[in-house]
Amino acid sequence: MERPVVFYNQEQQINGILHSPVDRDAPCPAVAFYHGFTGTKVEPHRIFVKTARKLADIGFYVLRFDFRGSGDSEGDFSEMTIGGEVSDAIKSIDVLTAMPGVDPDRIGILGLSMGGCVAAFVSGQDPRVKSTVMWAPLSDDPPDRKNEILERVKNPPTPEELALANPNIVGKTFYEELPKISPSATIQAFTGSLLVIHGSGDDVVPVSHGKRYYELMSGRDALTELEIIDTADHTFNAVAWEQAVVAKSVAWFQQTLA
Repeated sequence: MERPVVFYNQEQQINGILHSPVDRDAPCPAVAFYHGFTGTKVEPHRIFVKTARKLADIGFYVLRFDFRGSGDSEGDFSEMTIGGEVSDAIKSIDVLTAMPGVDPDRIGILGLSMGGCVAAFVSGQDPRVKSTVMWAPLSDDPPDRKNEILERVKNPPTPEELALANPNIVGKTFYEELPKISPSATIQAFTGSLLVIHGSGDDVVPVSHGKRYYELMSGRDALTELEIIDTADHTFNAVAWEQAVVAKSVAWFQQTLA
């Protein structure tokens, strides 16, 4: 069962899809999905759709939605910030936990790329999250991207320069926020289960980012795993890679929330 869902944050409309389990009498666990930078609630080769359907088949509610300024949701991409997406993500948990049939004590989140960065913030800030899966998550610690980002903050490209490379124009506020936030610091307050999945061939967000999250969190008294998909790219664009990521993620949520 799948149906459109509309909710609001800061007076802007957010559009999503709710996947519901069939023939479930007892309250069920639920998972919210967070897409990546310039992504949508579908994501490449419909990997979000496929994962959500697999989870619904085994008794989960799943909410996948477009952050404000992305996909079908209200707002402009130029107004997007990580902090704004974190706010949207927390609102999605409000929506899930208020739904009849959802067990508010069994909430998970899944984020891809920058959505993984958002998931890191949400995990560390919202105690309702009991299990987190991050695919190819962006971190702030590895040196391969940090210096590049800091240089952009000093000399941000003009809208005209950005538009030549990508019609999704990133606003000045996005760059100004970056030095002030740290997902790798925030996630360390998380006490729930954590699975990090990363492709060894990722040239967009190198595997060092996923490894960094694992290194920070593996010493906790909580289930923590790192799964590296050999040679896989950033969004797991091969049948075998996709199947491995989906199967591992579904099994993880079944183990930690079902």
